[in-house]
Amino acid sequence: MLWKIGGILGTTDKVDPITESHARVKFVRICVEIDTTKPITSNSFIDDKTIKVEYENLGLICFSCGKVGHSKEFCKEGIVEKDKEFIADRGEKQNEWQ
Repeated sequence: MLWKIGGILGTTDKVDPITESHARVKFVRICVEIDTTKPITSNSFIDDKTIKVEYENLGLICFSCGKVGHSKEFCKEGIVEKDKEFIADRGEKQNEWQ
């Protein structure tokens, strides 16, 4: 199951030994290689269940485009405010709280 979750996010490299031994039950830790040119996600879905995703050691995360490697201030894709709605350059309409 853990390899499947990692596979949804990217390529699973390894599963933490403590996680594999079921010694820790509140969270799991897996090492996943992700494509940093694509937006990261904070939730994933598997078997109709929502999985909360937290990342370690990523560096800068842009809260405008969702990609790794730069901050919102230096985002080339950016989100433009227009008539109280935010329009992402990808053409998706987003409200102020998303």
